[in-house]
Amino acid sequence: MKKVVDLMITDLVTIKETDSLATAKELMAEKNIRNLPVVDNDGQCLGMLTQREYLKHAFYLVSQFGTQLLSKKEAQTPVKNAMNTDILTLTPDTDLDIAAQFFISNKYGSLPVVDNDKLVGILTPVDFVKLAHTYLKDA
Repeated sequence: MKKVVDLMITDLVTIKETDSLATAKELMAEKNIRNLPVVDNDGQCLGMLTQREYLKHAFYLVSQFGTQLLSKKEAQTPVKNAMNTDILTLTPDTDLDIAAQFFISNKYGSLPVVDNDKLVGILTPVDFVKLAHTYLKDA
């Protein structure tokens, strides 16, 4: 049985909870990603900032301050104000079929992979599509 470690992405783009939403928005656009793990200085995963959560907070800022001040407010707002701290994590030795069930049942966009409380990878539904594509090519 394949494990999460066999499929997870280890070239991670992360952000700190004290970084601004503007920084997060730039990283997401530059790296073409929708999910940013939020880590502390020791590499512990504190939560996730997803594109959905970013947009939700951006809409809140617009409703409070208007569109003209959005960029300024994003630069002043720390990621911790918008990130999700109630997250499910996987370990590298989790069976891939269990991870797949989490994605199917909960519609997650990504799942952080932690080992001894440290972020070591991330797993996304796209990783499963790539795996399926490999199997289909070999069939």
